[in-house]
Amino acid sequence: MPKQDAADQFVKLIPLIRRKLLRRSDFPQIPNLNFSHFHLLMLIEDEGAVTNGRISETLSIAPPNVTPLITKLLNEGYITRVPDERDRRVIWNQLTEKGERILLERRDSFRRLFEERLAFLNEDETDSLIDSLKTLTEIVEKMDKGDE
Repeated sequence: MPKQDAADQFVKLIPLIRRKLLRRSDFPQIPNLNFSHFHLLMLIEDEGAVTNGRISETLSIAPPNVTPLITKLLNEGYITRVPDERDRRVIWNQLTEKGERILLERRDSFRRLFEERLAFLNEDETDSLIDSLKTLTEIVEKMDKGDE
């Protein structure tokens, strides 16, 4: 039952990561933005440009709840809305330079925090963690390809 054991370990890992590595209170807060805003910015960065419908679908947010998130990011200058060249009814949400900058700053903040949290590891443990994370990344990316 190796696959069941792997699934059990994964299910055990998720809450540990949340409790030990992803406590929202540990990260510097950006005025006027919450975790949902950053999640949305990361989605836009990942996909290049997205419609409100794609946001709703991908982040499992009801369509009426997407509008206030988009409005906030627009008002703060983190995204811009661009009409589709072929179909003017379609509007694309894209990152601005300011949006790209805030994501970069946030990633640097995450990286520094993780480095601090992992400082107790010796070199062999760090190498082992790196190998494990690379393997996990490859597996998750392989899973993602199966969803397409």
